[in-house]
Amino acid sequence: MVEFQDIIFKKEDGIVTITINRPPMNPMRYRTYAEFHKAADIINADPDVRVVIFTGAGDRAFSAGGDVKAFYELGDSVDNVREYVNNASLALRKIKDLEVPTIAAVNGIAMGGGIELMCVCDFRIASEKAIFSQAEINIGLIPGTGGTIELPYIVGWAKAKEMVMLGRQYSAKEALEMGLVMKVVPPDKVMEEAKTLAKELMQKPRTALKLAKHMLNTGINLDLMSARRMEIEFFNLTYMTKDAKEGLKSIIEKRKPEYKGEELVPSIKEGMEFKRS
Repeated sequence: MVEFQDIIFKKEDGIVTITINRPPMNPMRYRTYAEFHKAADIINADPDVRVVIFTGAGDRAFSAGGDVKAFYELGDSVDNVREYVNNASLALRKIKDLEVPTIAAVNGIAMGGGIELMCVCDFRIASEKAIFSQAEINIGLIPGTGGTIELPYIVGWAKAKEMVMLGRQYSAKEALEMGLVMKVVPPDKVMEEAKTLAKELMQKPRTALKLAKHMLNTGINLDLMSARRMEIEFFNLTYMTKDAKEGLKSIIEKRKPEYKGEELVPSIKEGMEFKRS
């Protein structure tokens, strides 16, 4: 069993909750990102995981971003800085590439790396008291783990330039208006709302959900014709699944579909269980 120090990894009823456990501000350091990486490996090896929720310990912060003290201690070594940022970037990329849906339950302040973690999640729900800032410019830096890359796709280029180049703070209401988050709820309802969304996602046909996510994450970076061809192939793949047949049949029979996913042959199932043990 993997022992984590900077995060809490909890699996319950197909939902994994990963909590950044460095209260009150939950800053992220090299080890935090390394633990994200390991958590992603565990999730990828477990077919029972259906949704992942990221949140922060306590009620003050989702994450205030990078651990400034740990980052300052890197000194003037280019190799140290490159290793730190590469580790963080690879971990966030691995989170973005998870086949299952991911939800950021933003329970408080989200700054710098905290916003970058939010941006690689598929859905973002925020507390009414949450505050957002891509503030690296205010200390002489720029975002190093996706802030200039992921953020524009979510809020648009003009708003991303405003956030990154001015380093201002934004309220939960403003975050909702710019599309940074999909819903704002009272502080004590953030996890409840995230789990409600997770359960809704779990009702969707699994293969179609996986391929829809992959297509949305990949197609935007392809030329139009390549993206169209990829979408056609993914449509063909989903059409051949048992869930697609069940979905079509349920419409004809005027009933609610019962999605079960594709069944694994015993040897494959045993091998996956061995891999994650």
